[in-house]
Amino acid sequence: MSARERGGSGSLADLLCERGIVDEAERQALSARTPGPWWLMLLQALAAWFASLLIVSALVLPVIGLGSAGAGVVGGALCIAAVALCRRGGLFADQMGLALSLAGQGLLVWTAGEWFGPDAWRRMAGVAVLASGAMLLPRASRLHRVVCALLLSVALGVLIGSGVAGEAFGVALMAAAVLACITRERWAAQPWSGLAGALGLAFGLAALVLPPMLMRARTAFVFEGADYHSPMIGLAAGAALVSIALLGYLLRAASPASRLAACGFALLWALVFHTAPGLIVAVGLFMAAFQASQRTLAGFALLAAVLYVGEFYYLLDVSLLHKSVLLVLGGAALLALRAWVLRIEAGART
Repeated sequence: MSARERGGSGSLADLLCERGIVDEAERQALSARTPGPWWLMLLQALAAWFASLLIVSALVLPVIGLGSAGAGVVGGALCIAAVALCRRGGLFADQMGLALSLAGQGLLVWTAGEWFGPDAWRRMAGVAVLASGAMLLPRASRLHRVVCALLLSVALGVLIGSGVAGEAFGVALMAAAVLACITRERWAAQPWSGLAGALGLAFGLAALVLPPMLMRARTAFVFEGADYHSPMIGLAAGAALVSIALLGYLLRAASPASRLAACGFALLWALVFHTAPGLIVAVGLFMAAFQASQRTLAGFALLAAVLYVGEFYYLLDVSLLHKSVLLVLGGAALLALRAWVLRIEAGART
């Protein structure tokens, strides 16, 4: 029986059954896992979050009078319940598990703040690192793991600080995301591939938003007249080195002279835009994500690159005419580099 005779749905499970890849029982199992219409999925997600809000409100409000100890116990119980729900699977259970997980981790961090005092941000960040890291390990949906990995990245950033160590942390996040992209074929079939993929995506997203956060943190705290408006040279240099290493890896099939010329060209481009380290990070992540077919990270990296170009253009350090010329030259250089790479690939195939 063809897909049209079964109702004309033409789903992937029906096509696999027609071509003899799966049998009828496997087709029915695959069809049962197929998500429903988008509006039904949206309603289930909203219902899960509404139910989670009611549950959290019913548990948290009575224990507030018991002090931080009661809130910590409730937070741990919510995290355990979230793990149990995520193990069940399904859209409703996954969304409810995510909501309970966020509420539980928030209660644990709030409890740490009550114990350590209002100014103990780093101790609270340490508790957040432990909580989000622990919630990453159990089997859960991709969304839950990505959110927990993002929380882990934020907590680590608070723990490290906004100085030179913060810039090094941004370079490490970018390098980890790039490494996860270029080695995707090696770990995609491993049992821990879900955790690795979530960490790679979360680290890439965190690297994209870290430059403005570092700049905002620097301008918020001025010590002894230091110039915190200066460009983040460490982040720009580290991101440029990661991007150049990535370009050399992508052109590994080309001749050594071509690889050296392309890397030198990329270095000159990075020197031109050294005052916009976020742009260098975004371009490097886009190259890695595009090569690995990571559409989510590639889309966010492309959006971030556009935003960083706008920020670079309207930053009042030099004239707009000067920056316009730099942007035109940078765009032309990237197009020339693209044409050169395509020519090298065509020559390697022939």
